[in-house]
This record gives sequence, C-alpha cells and structure tokens, in this order.
Amino acid sequence: MNRVESGMRRRGVFVERLQEGGWILKSIAVGRVDITALTDIEGAFFKLDQIFPGVMEDQWEPYLHRYPWAFADRETLRGRVGSYVLRSPEGTVLVDTGVGPQAMGAGGKLLVELERAGVHPEDVDTVFLTHLHGDHLGWSVKPDGEPVFPEARYVTQAAEWEISAPYLGRAVAGLDALGVLELLDGEEPVGEELTAIPTPGHSPGHSSLLVASGGEQALVSGDAIVHPAQATEPTWNVHFDLDKEQAARTREMLLAWMEADDITVAAGHIPGSGFGRVVRDEEEPGRRYW
Repeated sequence: MNRVESGMRRRGVFVERLQEGGWILKSIAVGRVDITALTDIEGAFFKLDQIFPGVMEDQWEPYLHRYPWAFADRETLRGRVGSYVLRSPEGTVLVDTGVGPQAMGAGGKLLVELERAGVHPEDVDTVFLTHLHGDHLGWSVKPDGEPVFPEARYVTQAAEWEISAPYLGRAVAGLDALGVLELLDGEEPVGEELTAIPTPGHSPGHSSLLVASGGEQALVSGDAIVHPAQATEPTWNVHFDLDKEQAARTREMLLAWMEADDITVAAGHIPGSGFGRVVRDEEEPGRRYW
C-alpha cells in the first residue's frame, strides 16, 4: 500500500476489499456515491525526460524519495491507465474506458476489472469521457461499431468532440450514429450529484467530473494531474499537454480548490488507486504535496 492509500485509510474513507483470486477492490465513499478505481494497464511506460521534457533530472530528486511508488526507477515513470466506476442509487457511471483490447501485451483488462467489481457492461448507465485521447476511450466501441456498454449514454464536451472526431475513426464514430452520444457545453450536470467541470489545457475540451454528495466532494480529474509531483510543481507539463500554459493554469486552479475545500482527487494515471488529497507539509507549510 502506498502512502496515499495508507493516509486515506486513516481518515476512514479509503476501503480495500480482497476479492476472489487475490484481486483488491479499492473504493471511496462520497456521500451516497461509491467510487471504485479500475486499472486497464499499469507499468513503466515512459522515461521521465520523455514525458516531462522540461524538467531536469536533479529536479526529480525530492519526489523520488517522497513518492517512490510512482517511479519504476530513477529515470522511468511508473504509470497507469485507469478508469473509475461510480455507483449510487441514481445509477452507474463509468469515467473513461482505457486503452482497450489493443493495449500492450495481452490487451487492457478494464472489462475484467469491472466484472470483478460486480459491474456488467449492461449495468452502466453513463460513460463520461474526460477527453478523447486513445488511452481514455479504448473500450467504448466494439470492432463491429456497437457500443461496449449497450445501455449507456456516452458524454463528453462538444469542444472535445469537434476537434477530435475527425481523427478517431471507429473508436467513437458509431456512438453519434447510434444516437447515444451526448455533447456538453462547459459546466453542466451529468447527474443529480455529478457535474462536468471544464479543465482545458491537456486538450481543448478536457473536463473533470465533480462528485458532490452528502456534504462531501471528489473530483475525477482525467489528465489534468498525472503525477503526484505536480501537486507541488503545477507548472510541470507533460509532453501530451496540448496547451501547456493553459494546462498549468488549470492545474493550479484545481490544486488550490481541492486544498481549500478538502476535495478527494481520483487521478487515472497515478499508480495504485489514484485516490489522494492535496495537503501542506507541516515542515514546509508553503508547499503543497499529494
């Protein structure tokens, strides 16, 4: 268990349940909404200087010691392509659909993880796509063009669809034709306790999903935050941030908001569960940490 998960357990929020075959279900409760972390693939995917090209080697030193679980070695990031399933009396929402069956190795395991969590594809009412990069929509459509989640509406920002759709091909083209695609215009409710929050920069129409229930809040942040070091270094952009200045502004806004309102964050590229909080270190009160 990494230090984030250990800390959340002390707060009585983070829950681990051992499932059949040794699989561990990692969940948090936010009011009436249970959020379960799922992993499509996880491993050592990128060298640090590839994914964070503007960050010098020596700048990583304090974070190698603080977050050893987020590195494969001193030069390599340990990453994850994750999704989250949200369950409440209102229904079941899946946030992002991973890399899909064409993932590295034997393919992504999102559907297996969903089954282990007790969710069948037909149980999903809404698929919320934070953005339309290939590692976030891979399990959206079958090879025959039919939706993987047959009873779901697929929700994303219109600004994201307009710039991405011409390049996506089979990955999402069938959704529009089948009438199951719903396009949002900025901040909009997605459900009774769920709100899409525009968080642009990584992509033009990137959005995060705010869960607000029973006086508690969590934010599924997509790719606005991809590494715990960014809690301290919000100007550190990844290679894939399309508008780097905007991405940094968005990240700073989110970090300040999450700290001020004690919002739990669920970040799909951070190893393990991706659950965490933004805090101040008692020894360094001027600096935020994950």
